[in-house]
Amino acid sequence: MEIGQEVFALDIGTRTVVGLVVRKRENGYEIIAHNVLEHKGRAMYDGQIHDVEAVAKSVRQIKESLEKKLGKKLEKAAVAAAGRALYTVEAVAGKAMSPFVEITQQDIERLKADALANAIKSLSGKSAAESFSDYHCVGYSIIKWYLEDEELDNLIGQKGRSISVKIIATFLPRSVVESLLTVLRRCDLELFSITLEPIAAGSVVILPGMKKLNIALVDIGAGTSDIAISKEGSIFAYGMVPLAGDEITEKICETYLLDFGEGERVKRELLAMKKVLFQDILGQNHELDAEDILEMIKTSTYQLSSEIARKIMSLNGKAPAAVICVGGGSLLPGLAESIAAQLELPKERVGIRTRESITFISGEEELSGPFAVTPLGIAVNALEGTTLSFINVKVNDATVNLLGQDRPTVLKALLYAGITPSLVYGMPGMALTFKINGEINVVKGKMAKPAIITVNGKKAEPDSMISDGDLIKFEPAADGEPGKAKIKDFISDAYRLKIKVNGHDFSIDPDIIMNGKSVSPEEDIVDNASIVMKPKDIIISDIFNIIDFKPESMAGKIVIKINGNEAGFASTVKNGDEVEIYWKNIPS
Repeated sequence: MEIGQEVFALDIGTRTVVGLVVRKRENGYEIIAHNVLEHKGRAMYDGQIHDVEAVAKSVRQIKESLEKKLGKKLEKAAVAAAGRALYTVEAVAGKAMSPFVEITQQDIERLKADALANAIKSLSGKSAAESFSDYHCVGYSIIKWYLEDEELDNLIGQKGRSISVKIIATFLPRSVVESLLTVLRRCDLELFSITLEPIAAGSVVILPGMKKLNIALVDIGAGTSDIAISKEGSIFAYGMVPLAGDEITEKICETYLLDFGEGERVKRELLAMKKVLFQDILGQNHELDAEDILEMIKTSTYQLSSEIARKIMSLNGKAPAAVICVGGGSLLPGLAESIAAQLELPKERVGIRTRESITFISGEEELSGPFAVTPLGIAVNALEGTTLSFINVKVNDATVNLLGQDRPTVLKALLYAGITPSLVYGMPGMALTFKINGEINVVKGKMAKPAIITVNGKKAEPDSMISDGDLIKFEPAADGEPGKAKIKDFISDAYRLKIKVNGHDFSIDPDIIMNGKSVSPEEDIVDNASIVMKPKDIIISDIFNIIDFKPESMAGKIVIKINGNEAGFASTVKNGDEVEIYWKNIPS
């Protein structure tokens, strides 16, 4: 976005909703208004919306308060989906090939489409066509290409009996996106953009200069602890632990017989008070040392840190160089130190980042602490255009919703519409492979007739980019015909008997054996056939079946010569021989 542009960002969390309006400045960003509101009840669990009406009520209050403060209507909102909802899966796809035909770009594209279909199928166990209605693909990348199980960098132009690919693909359940959209619609808001919470937090904490480092970012909220790990220039892994601040609150409630709201207040006062006053559900008042309560929750704190550390190790394969904690739950006393101990890192290698450390964002300074990092990240991602795009297109009049980090392609829209890769690309006809006298021959099958695809009436390809509102028309591909040939197509001069009879050249087809049976040159060749050809062995008498010679109409003595030498009816004729046959009158 250009300097001066604004965005309304919403962080809809398990415990609170944060709304803020951020403006892009020349040297950073400015918060021009914000509001924070706690849900009245437990409308969300583990980052997932359970009570749409209750969450919509909170969002509506924030929207209306900001509109009143700014004196204008807010029409669109940038939001984030919890990292718990992100699924990352590996998938493979393979394809049998003729070992005598080069691999083409079309083969590669179809293989990638098959792998993506297999990835989505692995999430739900349904067919690819059914599963694409359950999940949004937010991106995929190639891990390895294989030619007959041997790893290669590029398959195009290679030959082999099989090719395969391994990909890593990431997905969001459509229910997660749809619940967010429903909340926005209830509040008369359109979706401006959507990102993932760990991506949002990482964008303002793990800056470009830090991405070369192996760093784990942990966003510890009320319901979940979302994890993102950077290495070698990019964030390469995401994960989630379904434990966070609520587990600590519930332990306090269980121990001291408190309702959840009172337990949450007690937990927060542990940070600032030496003694904490509270009333249990029986109406009895208590005053306890904060240190005693902290000692009581130490086991729960250890469990939370242990799960976070275990997930980091699982994603990264080893302890990272450092861990950065954000989110309100990161303020839990002793948590950062416990994470460091679990990862066997020096305690100074696990730190808490707060809004105050983000120097390129100004304004509304009261929005502070680690709690503010993720909502600020949502706003910055939206302003910088690094969010996930969300568009609607039509495929043969059926509406398809697409979500992706880049502008989606026609192929992705077709896959989401339940159209399989085989209908998009078609199957090339199988090659006809056979041997003649031990030498391999290949007749290629015909190429598939490609699918007819148009976007808004103009011809398009599967990898053509699409935009919101596009109308895609699709006619399936037609499979190519298999390779076909007759034996006569492969009879060369080397297999023919060539002779001259009375000055005329004759070429005689060879004896032909296919798979052990004698056949004629007009026979169709079968796949994997073994064909033997050899020049015919003939004698002079056979020649009368070849030439137009009618001895019954003649009188006298017949004369036969081979290469000028007299011969008889049983004389053998060899390749290149010159034969003379004529009648010699006998004087009476």
